Amino acid sequence: MTRIVILSGILFLSGISSLIFETLWLRLSGLTFGNSVWSAALILSSFMAGLALGNAIAASSKVRQWRPLHFYAALELAVALFGCTIVFGLPLLGEWIRPVFQTLWHYQPILTGLRLVLSFLILLLPTTAMGLTLPVLVEDPILRRTDFGRAIGLLYGFNTLGAVAGALLGEAWLVKAFGLWGTALAAGLGSCIAAAIALLTAISDGSTVPLIPKGALPLRLEIRYQPPWRLLFVSLGTGAILLCLEVVWFRFLRLYVASFPTAFSVMLAVVLAGIGLGSIVSGTIHRGVARLSKLLPVLLLLAGITTLLSYLFFPGAAVRPSAGPFNLDSWREIGLLSFALMFPVSLLSGILFPAIVARVQISVGDRMNSTGLTTLFNTIGAATGPLLASFVLLPTIGFQWSLILCAAGYALLALLVSERSSWSFRRPLGWIIAGLGGVLIIIIAIFPYHRDQTHFSHASLPYEVDEQGHVLAHVVKRVEGISDTYQLLERDLFGEPYYYRLLTNAFSMSATNPHSQRYMRLFAYLPLAFLPDSQDVLLICYGCGVTADAFAREAHLKRLDIVDISREVFHLAGFYSGPYQSNPLHDPRVTTFIQDGRFFLQASPRQYDIISGERRHRHLLAPY
Repeated sequence: MTRIVILSGILFLSGISSLIFETLWLRLSGLTFGNSVWSAALILSSFMAGLALGNAIAASSKVRQWRPLHFYAALELAVALFGCTIVFGLPLLGEWIRPVFQTLWHYQPILTGLRLVLSFLILLLPTTAMGLTLPVLVEDPILRRTDFGRAIGLLYGFNTLGAVAGALLGEAWLVKAFGLWGTALAAGLGSCIAAAIALLTAISDGSTVPLIPKGALPLRLEIRYQPPWRLLFVSLGTGAILLCLEVVWFRFLRLYVASFPTAFSVMLAVVLAGIGLGSIVSGTIHRGVARLSKLLPVLLLLAGITTLLSYLFFPGAAVRPSAGPFNLDSWREIGLLSFALMFPVSLLSGILFPAIVARVQISVGDRMNSTGLTTLFNTIGAATGPLLASFVLLPTIGFQWSLILCAAGYALLALLVSERSSWSFRRPLGWIIAGLGGVLIIIIAIFPYHRDQTHFSHASLPYEVDEQGHVLAHVVKRVEGISDTYQLLERDLFGEPYYYRLLTNAFSMSATNPHSQRYMRLFAYLPLAFLPDSQDVLLICYGCGVTADAFAREAHLKRLDIVDISREVFHLAGFYSGPYQSNPLHDPRVTTFIQDGRFFLQASPRQYDIISGERRHRHLLAPY
């Protein structure tokens, strides 16, 4: 038991450092490679690919001559060294590589491929080391005396709880107190402390094995097992569904919560806390429930049912700010909403993973191989889930049907993993599985499929009705896009459109009322007044097209390039109508680009006479 406590503490420190490094890498990689949803997908894919590579090495190798704790310490030191190097070096890389981006600007497929390769190579070493840490640590000889299911549950759980602490500490305190570089050094220090404790623990064992054996590689390739493919596919599926749910949940919560870093950290911490506590529960009860792996179909069905119930009983009406949804920035209220929606399913997912690993270990035998193999498939699924949610499910079927589909996915995995004997009504387990399956079917059958309108209205109602209950406007178009939810509101006057308001999630992004028209057109009129002979103009952020329309009305302009991070904003341009509304995108001088403004300015070789942009709120995460 003492050994598990020590190793759990080591992995807790490792989880803190790893999560802090991950957030820093994603933030700085966005400055170098772009912050559009496609760029973020490339960076995330590179990060997950490195983790998967580390898992794959662990799944196919044996530790030779090195003691596992020595090797683990070397991995943590590598994470600290390369993690800090990346944080310090990425801003410089952006400057060095700018000429290459400008050269390849007109060859977008090649430029995209280059960004993918570079982000993968930059993150390769530290993420591979991260992917190896847990599988290597379970090879500890003294830990072998402990039940494997108990050990993997507790170790994985405390590692994930460390990530919770990293998510909250990094954003709430470290970045504000020490900046990005200081935060990176703090994360590196955490990894070094974990390495030092691992080395001291190995030395206290009285081992005669050298710290670094001469002429010996730490791992050798060796595969002598038949993979349990059904269990591995379930591991892949649970990873994909949970990360898909995480994206859907975050999109849904943005109808209630402002998109600012603290909110994101709290929401992420709730998901990780559920996973970590669930894993600890799994490890704690593993001895008491010797056949916990037999309950996998039950856990999967419970996850599907809980996915729907947590959405149906979401307490959105109980947490209603006084000044509209955008002012809900209290971490306690965010935590309440996040807990109600995401924690139950995350807890069940945390129980599921150690149970799957323990069952895989029965087939594979070797602890490191079974942990690496299960984690490999889970990581591949976790890399696929966000891409599936962002680029397929949300833009096509929306958040509500995505939740229903994920619940059905859990049910299909329960069918896949269950054995024929599990469905026998001669056993209590058969009745439980049949009963839970019936409950899930009933919930889907009586599901209130118009519930999503309530949540959309929560975001739009402050702009539809005044304090006295008088109707001001109505929704004419609603779009669930790749990165945001958009609602276009129209206010009529004497039966004709008076003005429009564009909502992004719960925030009024832009409007065409007289007040907004006046100041947004000044973003065009003022620079044109100072530079009346301008011919080439760049406009960053399209909004409702007011500034773009002001530029397009200038007859002597030859080119107007418009950059916006959201494709859906351009698609909504055709819905504005009225005597003072026009669609500047129909102007042949106008060219649109789906990209974040900063990367466009960094990578585009074109020079402009005027660069202008509509104001965006400081709380919004999407940068320009």
